[in-house]
Amino acid sequence: MIDERMMAPSVDVQAPIRAVLVMEDRAQVTRAARLSLKEGRQRLSVGGVTPLCADGTLRCRVRPLGGTDQALRVLDVRLSRSYRVRPARPEAEREVRANLERLKDEYLAAFDGAMAQARELSLVRQAAEDLGRQIGMRVAAGALDPGVDQALERLWTRRRELEEALLQAQFDQEDRRLAIRRLQEELALVLAPLSEYTARVDTEISSEKDAEAEIEWQYQVPCALWRPEYTAELIEGPRPAVRWQAAGRVWQNTGEDWSGVELRFSTARPSQGAELPLLEDDVLRARQKSEEERRVIEVESRDEDIAKTGSAAENEQDTPPGLYDGGEERVFTVPAPVDVPSDGRPHRFEYESFESPAELELACCPELEPFVFLKSLQKNASALPLLAGPVMLLRGGGTVGRSRIGYVSPAERFALSWGSEDELVVMREREHETDETAIRHERVHTFRVRLYLANHSAARRALRLTERLPVSEIKEVTVRLDRDQTTPGLTLDDQGLCAWNLELAPGEERRLLLQFEVRHPARVRWNP
Repeated sequence: MIDERMMAPSVDVQAPIRAVLVMEDRAQVTRAARLSLKEGRQRLSVGGVTPLCADGTLRCRVRPLGGTDQALRVLDVRLSRSYRVRPARPEAEREVRANLERLKDEYLAAFDGAMAQARELSLVRQAAEDLGRQIGMRVAAGALDPGVDQALERLWTRRRELEEALLQAQFDQEDRRLAIRRLQEELALVLAPLSEYTARVDTEISSEKDAEAEIEWQYQVPCALWRPEYTAELIEGPRPAVRWQAAGRVWQNTGEDWSGVELRFSTARPSQGAELPLLEDDVLRARQKSEEERRVIEVESRDEDIAKTGSAAENEQDTPPGLYDGGEERVFTVPAPVDVPSDGRPHRFEYESFESPAELELACCPELEPFVFLKSLQKNASALPLLAGPVMLLRGGGTVGRSRIGYVSPAERFALSWGSEDELVVMREREHETDETAIRHERVHTFRVRLYLANHSAARRALRLTERLPVSEIKEVTVRLDRDQTTPGLTLDDQGLCAWNLELAPGEERRLLLQFEVRHPARVRWNP
């Protein structure tokens, strides 16, 4: 009995890549073709597929065209790989050897010419030295020949010409040595046998009768990834705004060139679901406090991020670093077809842009940096979130630097810093005094922060200067702001942040003082 499957005709199909979905650590490729299917079983073979294709992700879908309801079934789809070794190419070998021999002959001829010039230069130098000695002797005797100066000039001119020619010959020989080395490397590649890995997708389809159909093949490949990056341009004027561009940076070395494809970016990581979480025991131990621990309370200072409403915090323990999407898969589409060669190099494709009104403010935090920065606050005007990534900052027609944003939800407000204002000068000094009361045995730490500001510009500038006070978490330690000594106009919130809203005239200087006390009993140990 003859197997009907063996009698199915095999047809080579041209199925170019139509769409690519680039995920966090791989890509999903879609190939498509429109074919006229014959009645019965037939086998289709799609060549040019990368051998890196993951077999388990290979899928095939058939859709009839022309409004007909045909019974089309995919009986089998599989990936076939092949390995072929091709011998060396004799034509290329002859061409490379001819070029190599020609360069070697040029190198040797130039070397002989340079040696002859070097010998002549040695003779010219010796003649110039002899002539110089003769001139000295005749000058001493008072019998100087009038034509000596012309002879000396001719010797020096010839010496300069020979030295320049030898220097140029040295440069030319270095170029020839480099070209010979490259041709030798090329010859080694030509002589080596060529190893070629190829793959094809074999599909078996059954049709009840002749029909027009569209067939799609989908599979996933490694060696492809993308990361978001942004460009922000500040538009200054009566109505300031920020022009925002979102793009994806793509790297791919899958072995397939993506030409004229519909490109989409996804935050999905298919490999993440296959990794089991690591479970470890969380051991708790209890012990009695020592006498020293009962008598002394250890207190330390630490910096804390202020919690605020908005997007969830990013997972800083994600290894390897990847895309943070807020827990929901996001897809971004490039509006026009693009080309992505398989070269492993980064390629940038913009997928979204918008313009958002901005609120500008001059902000200064001297404890962190003694500069005044221009800060903008704008809203994400996109229907999609902004993923964490680098931002190129443009202002005044030029680049002012690079920044970075975290995850920003749609319609959420976020801030950007546009560099420092060099015409505004800030200086900060901090003083610390410690005293102990005799009756209550309390230690009193007095802090004074002296600030100096100057406006060296020709315009009036308004800015917000922020300092901070420590915030106590235990009742034994108290923090008190000395408003009598502190410069008026200060606002203080529950997080210990205190700020002045200042306005400086052109050429104006301003000095501010912030004074506060930290009190605690002697049994509390604190090292500020």
